[in-house]
Amino acid sequence: MTQTRPLVLRNGLLLRPEESDASPADILIDDGRIVAVGPPGLAAPDDAETFDAAGYLLHPGLVNAHTHGYGHLSRGLTDDVTLETLIAAAPWSSGNRRHEDTYLSTVIGAAEMVLKGCTACYDMFLELPAPTDEGMAAAARAYETVGMRAVLAPMVSDYPFFQAIPGLLDALPADLRPQARGFAGAEIGLLFDRLSRIVRDWPHDRERIALAIGPTIPLLCTDDFLRGCVRLAEDNGLTMQTHLSESKVQEVAARKRYGRSLTAHLDALGVLSPSLSAAHGVWLDDDDMARLAGAGATVVLNVGSNMRLGSGLPDMRGLMDAGVTIGIGTDASSCSDNQNMYEAMRLAAYASHLHDTDYRRWVRSGSAAQAATLGSAAALGMPRIGRIAPGYHADIVFLDLGHIHWLPLRNAINQFVQAEDATAVRHVMIGGDWVVRDRALLTVDLAALKPQVEAAVARLDAIGQTEREIFRKLQPIVGAYCSSLACEGHHVHRLAGHAGCA
Repeated sequence: MTQTRPLVLRNGLLLRPEESDASPADILIDDGRIVAVGPPGLAAPDDAETFDAAGYLLHPGLVNAHTHGYGHLSRGLTDDVTLETLIAAAPWSSGNRRHEDTYLSTVIGAAEMVLKGCTACYDMFLELPAPTDEGMAAAARAYETVGMRAVLAPMVSDYPFFQAIPGLLDALPADLRPQARGFAGAEIGLLFDRLSRIVRDWPHDRERIALAIGPTIPLLCTDDFLRGCVRLAEDNGLTMQTHLSESKVQEVAARKRYGRSLTAHLDALGVLSPSLSAAHGVWLDDDDMARLAGAGATVVLNVGSNMRLGSGLPDMRGLMDAGVTIGIGTDASSCSDNQNMYEAMRLAAYASHLHDTDYRRWVRSGSAAQAATLGSAAALGMPRIGRIAPGYHADIVFLDLGHIHWLPLRNAINQFVQAEDATAVRHVMIGGDWVVRDRALLTVDLAALKPQVEAAVARLDAIGQTEREIFRKLQPIVGAYCSSLACEGHHVHRLAGHAGCA
């Protein structure tokens, strides 16, 4: 339902992540934006609608700075993959998709996010073998249907996965090497033709559905391709996102291929900039962090995914000390299994407790909350989200303070990060419009969606049997080889325990 006249929210408890706690406040909203914030009794126009927010904690909508809309149909598909074997599983887990499958996958992820207090996301969109106008339109339509803000970055590469990891292709038995051809990157001319057309014809308002460029993993991109992505982004004022130093395998491979870290190589190519966000950043060293900070880039932490895939734990405190802008993401449902930003925010904070025995260096709740709002907003290139203040979009979440984990209410910012799990989300508005009321999604009929999703998954499972069988043959070889590569010496340690090396 679209806001047609001013709206004033009265008597709510307002959480500002940049402050230490919450305080009672009224909020005046008009034309989708916050006009004024003040103490209870705030003046409002005579024709303003009033909503009594007593008993609610109001916080800015969480911003998911890294997810993959195409991956939500793969939820629960595996529990035994590393990052590299997940990539090897792509033709099985993410292939054979129709445009309607893309829509269904994206819409269920968007629905989950808004029901769990997230109002905007950065979606690294995948379509095999290359992005299409129709596929991008399907994903955009999903976010528009739900009413959520999104940045869509078509994920592209031009270098084969099995060649990007030194020695991996040779490690395959002869009968499986032909299968590796299915992992080759698309031809560079085709990719830029597609991307240029998508950019030229993009019909959406950038404040609702923005476009970006997504060179997927630096190792899977040639230097010329990365430079081309930078030019395309710069020429069109677009942000760019990549997966950076997600696993130790990537960093070991980079030093073999480039003689330097991935971040140092991207720096030399001119890729680092304020418009770049780097997802994961697990295996960054101090020099990498300094380079990213100096360039004004954002690092997006996805701790749940890193734990699920055994990639290690990023050093959030180290990034903060270096002055890097930090965002938080969930990653895809295929490798983190939910789209719960409250959980992602909590895990990002708690991971710091495993990096240092000195509690004074642990990431405090306020820092984690800022990363999940303003920090993530920086990654999206949307400067008017992530805060409840005049001039910002009215993207507001209403938490029911009668919920059990708010009893007692002792410290709002601590409990927001440490206790909230999305079960207290009662209402959600985006741009001043109600998207969730009384825990019900107003924009999508989930009951009607369920049989469509089930039918799509049944069809994909049936036609994906060959790809599944190929993956299960590849998995032990890729897994063992990459585990061995990860045992090579490296000056950064990001695993919670030993490296698992003999």
